Amino acid sequence: MTSSPISARLSPTASFRLVVLAETVLKAGETARGSLRRRTSAEMLAKAPRDYQTEIDVAVERVIVDEMAKAFPDYAIQGEEAVGNRTAGPETPVIYIDPIDGTTNYAWGIPHFGMTISIVESGRLVMGVVYDAMQDELFSAEIGGGAYLNGERIRCADVGDVENVLVGAGLPIPGQVTAVAEATYFEAIKRLMANTAGVRRLGSAALSIAYVACGRLDGFFEDGLEIHDFGASALLVEEAGGIVTRFSGAAVEGKGDILAASKVLHPWLLEGFRSKM
Repeated sequence: MTSSPISARLSPTASFRLVVLAETVLKAGETARGSLRRRTSAEMLAKAPRDYQTEIDVAVERVIVDEMAKAFPDYAIQGEEAVGNRTAGPETPVIYIDPIDGTTNYAWGIPHFGMTISIVESGRLVMGVVYDAMQDELFSAEIGGGAYLNGERIRCADVGDVENVLVGAGLPIPGQVTAVAEATYFEAIKRLMANTAGVRRLGSAALSIAYVACGRLDGFFEDGLEIHDFGASALLVEEAGGIVTRFSGAAVEGKGDILAASKVLHPWLLEGFRSKM
């Protein structure tokens, strides 16, 4: 698959660090793209019930970790598959990696998964990339610099009519929902089904949240996520003019629940959870 030069796929003011993240995720994408097929059960490791890992998760993370270690030798690295993880002091920047976000899709040969790298400094997300290797779509953002898709500035949708919004949601595995009662979570989904244009469960939180940033989805929510899953995408939404919070409306810190939406839709989605808390 051919693609434009990296400089044409980022913000005109992209920093050196963001360029490195982008180059790395594109390189890793070649590994994932070339190995997509349905795996047998013997080829998959269940890290937890219905939470899978394939050999490509590990291989892709190794590609990313090796590149990050060379480019940023003093940074801490935290990958979802724990390949080459390293820690450092509290003031050290941390690189978060999710090599395949949407492993279940990938393991079944479904060509919809994301690859993410983000950097956190002093507890704050400062930059990140999300790559859809099958569509060759590179999402990127730097704090204060806007959000981009293949070099084009993106913004959240501005649709206030609830009947004309499309919202993404995760369908949880057992034990995944902890921020609210499981019944409350499914009531929120039923509320969407009754009032909106539809609900989509795409199988990759990273891409679904990135879709909020570019206006393909008006909102998205899921519980039980790690910063590896949503960090880069959350920054995309904020830089695209959207809002990212917990189901309670509190700021997002660390792992857990996330509600990302356009400014006009976020209050309505939030109401669906707050009214049950």
